[in-house]
Amino acid sequence: MLSSASRYNIRFARPEEIRDIIELMRPYNMHHIPSPEMPPLDDKRFIVVEQNGQLLGAAGYTFVSEEIGKTTLMAVRPDCARMGLGKILQTRRMQILRGLGCTKIITNTDRPETIAWYKQHFGYREIGKLPKIHSFSLEHVPEWTTLESDLTTIDVPSPVQGKLLMNAALTGMKHTRSDNPYLPVTPAEIAEAALEAGKLGAAIVHLHARDVDEKPTPDPSIYAEIISRIREKNADLIICVTTSGRNWSDLQKRSAVLELPDDVKPDMASLSLGSMNFPSGASINPPEIIRSLALRMMERNIKPELEAFEVGMVEYAKYLIREGVLRQPVYLNLILGSLGTMSASPDNLRYLVSRLPAFSTWAASGIGRYHSKVQDMAAAMGGGIRTGLEDSSMHLDADKRIPAKNKDWIKRAVEAAIRNGREIATPNDVRQWLDLRKS
Repeated sequence: MLSSASRYNIRFARPEEIRDIIELMRPYNMHHIPSPEMPPLDDKRFIVVEQNGQLLGAAGYTFVSEEIGKTTLMAVRPDCARMGLGKILQTRRMQILRGLGCTKIITNTDRPETIAWYKQHFGYREIGKLPKIHSFSLEHVPEWTTLESDLTTIDVPSPVQGKLLMNAALTGMKHTRSDNPYLPVTPAEIAEAALEAGKLGAAIVHLHARDVDEKPTPDPSIYAEIISRIREKNADLIICVTTSGRNWSDLQKRSAVLELPDDVKPDMASLSLGSMNFPSGASINPPEIIRSLALRMMERNIKPELEAFEVGMVEYAKYLIREGVLRQPVYLNLILGSLGTMSASPDNLRYLVSRLPAFSTWAASGIGRYHSKVQDMAAAMGGGIRTGLEDSSMHLDADKRIPAKNKDWIKRAVEAAIRNGREIATPNDVRQWLDLRKS
């Protein structure tokens, strides 16, 4: 029994829901899938509306070009007709397409009542006819009517989270204990730091492994030990591992951690969206490496932690979504203040956020001396905070006399959230935002 008092949940579809979506189409005589008229449904390009866990409707979309989006199928359960669900789904997919850079949307339909509905509610106009090549939908109508609408006036909601996501980046690949005696480097120390971060409010912990000489390593067995230690005491914490190419460039080393068995498989993995210069050298991320890592994460159901240091990387994320290499909803870390990329100014952060795909989740971090500043900026702008010894200064004072601990920076981030009247998001909150299920 549906309750009008219960809030609808609109989200991106999951791969396993395609069968249910096809069943929704049957009352509309749209079950000839695949066919010359309708290719197999792409589970990465569907949204669903649900209530109390029940699937009520679904709507698909695709891309004709970088600037033109296209609707595919939409259906609502027959017993949910005239509840406004079609308008909800159509509005959301228009917002998604606009957020990915599309300026126009086209729709093909053969039903007069549907043509009138699109015109009345969404400003469509007829631009042509297209002969059918297969018996599909209304069999007595031999052609499709092509409709078009402008997306440039569509209001795309700003990606603002009410609760503040905390992402603790604990070790990194650059610093050593000579820089800071509190830097966690052994599996036991990194796991302990992650568990402490979880107690202080972190929903995500971002991990880098070190070998017995305390040097960065891609060795998956070390990651397995760290993850096992964390999950033994906190199974809710979201675990993210690095696939950074800063110290090694070949795909085999960078992707090794993605092949861990299910019991120690990470929930997320970092994915830098382009090459850049750091003060001490270049970080090279060729397109083929980015694509290969993203596809392997998708195959293994590991959510990418997208890292963007400048706006071109955000635009590249949109491109990868349009290409089907990334699945929405996406999560992005916006990292500012590193020499060679975008500086840590409020205008730059606002601009990056304005260019994000619709319905994204984001956090920001300032490198080194800009760390506290970006914590405050992100908390004020409705984003999350990535914090910890990887990104922040190794010291709490300008004179570099007081070495920082991870917990010091996490506590400062919590204070920034409190100053801005924001509650800290739990791991379960973030899992819901990202449609992230436990490994």
